[in-house]
Amino acid sequence: MDKTSLSAIGSASGSGKSMRDFLVALWPLHRTLNSDDMERALEMCGEFVADLGDQVQFRMERFRPGEDVYTWWIPERYKVNEAWLEIDGERIADFKDNPLHLLSYSVPTVIDGRLGDMRDHIWSREKNPDAIPWEFKYYDRSWGFCVRHNDLMRFRDDAVVKGVIDVEFTDEDFCIADIFLPGESDEEMLFLTNICHPMQVNDSISGLVVALEMVRTLAARKDRRYGLRVLIVPETIGTMAWLSRNEKIAARAKFAWFCEIIGHDNSFALQHSRQETSALIDRAFLSVLRGHRVHGEERTGEFRKLVASDEMITNGPGWDLPTPCLNRWPYDEYHTSDDNPDIISEENLSETLDVFIDLWDALEKNYYPRRTFIGPVMLSRYGLWVDWREDRSLNLAIDDLMCLLEGDFSIIDIAHQLSLPASTVFFYLNRFFEAGLIEKSPTPWAQQARTVGEEF
Repeated sequence: MDKTSLSAIGSASGSGKSMRDFLVALWPLHRTLNSDDMERALEMCGEFVADLGDQVQFRMERFRPGEDVYTWWIPERYKVNEAWLEIDGERIADFKDNPLHLLSYSVPTVIDGRLGDMRDHIWSREKNPDAIPWEFKYYDRSWGFCVRHNDLMRFRDDAVVKGVIDVEFTDEDFCIADIFLPGESDEEMLFLTNICHPMQVNDSISGLVVALEMVRTLAARKDRRYGLRVLIVPETIGTMAWLSRNEKIAARAKFAWFCEIIGHDNSFALQHSRQETSALIDRAFLSVLRGHRVHGEERTGEFRKLVASDEMITNGPGWDLPTPCLNRWPYDEYHTSDDNPDIISEENLSETLDVFIDLWDALEKNYYPRRTFIGPVMLSRYGLWVDWREDRSLNLAIDDLMCLLEGDFSIIDIAHQLSLPASTVFFYLNRFFEAGLIEKSPTPWAQQARTVGEEF
């Protein structure tokens, strides 16, 4: 894809179509840990936001193969010249047809033998018999092919197997990238994404395209309190590498989250941070998701119990920054060639973007309200009565809400306690503020001297 077409994709800010188009452009690339296509994919992400000019900062960093990043080491660049497998003269796997056919980071091999002697090097998936599975051996290296189960089942152990794996491990740079949209303060929100998993889209680049479109959407706004930083890296080693060089930048992160597997038809699932609801970011997600339920479900899971990815790095030893993960897990096409654009809905991408914009708003606008009234408010006098036929949940919550306005609970905290969408609480309490019934503070009132009517 040329730069002109990429610019056209990036120009349709906020639309599910533009996100899906960019996902389709990234899809066929051989996005393994360190490859020519990985470097090209990162460049394409920079081109996606290039028309925003100086508003955003796109940065690519390079590491030398073999370089230590904490306890990990940087892998070599992987180049595939040729890789194919034939059984009884029938070619059932060929890298040029689909990169998933080759076990990622397979070593050079010439195959000549019987099927029964090499089944340990051939992967198929009985559950998805017509799909090519994805397998990898990044560090504990071997060789292998991935084939459709129905193809493999046609042959007996005495079938003749021939094949070639012609690959190179070179010392060309390992590349990662980030995009930064500055805010008014030095504090940042960190959006973790992955760009690896060749010839697959839901895992992981569905989260990536939403993050990029979020940058475009927020760039059109003024007066942003926080900066937004999007990490664009291959799984695990990419985030480890980024942190190893950017500890001071990472220390500015006020909030962090990870996102992937959100393009298919399923309800949202929130995997909590290790701190669970004791973390403000987890409570914010819950309060925002109440306005975005799919099929009436609200699904949550413990840290690392739904899916497992780079949240273990930022929320793990040495950092332990609460990092929840938003996804729509599970899905049957996981780690197979069936994870392709056909399962991705433009509406699902857009809905996910809406969740993150609402999350941004909740965190940006969060404040601690404190009452200036005594006793229950005469709601009708101030136009604050809520008709139960129009909003039953808010109507039933008003008495409890008035008891939470002592200055020690934020808007997000109140929304969480009352099981209301954060947007509902923001809107309703802003009417209290306009009526002079509450005052605002960006921090708990107990931490400062009281100033009645202080501007927020």
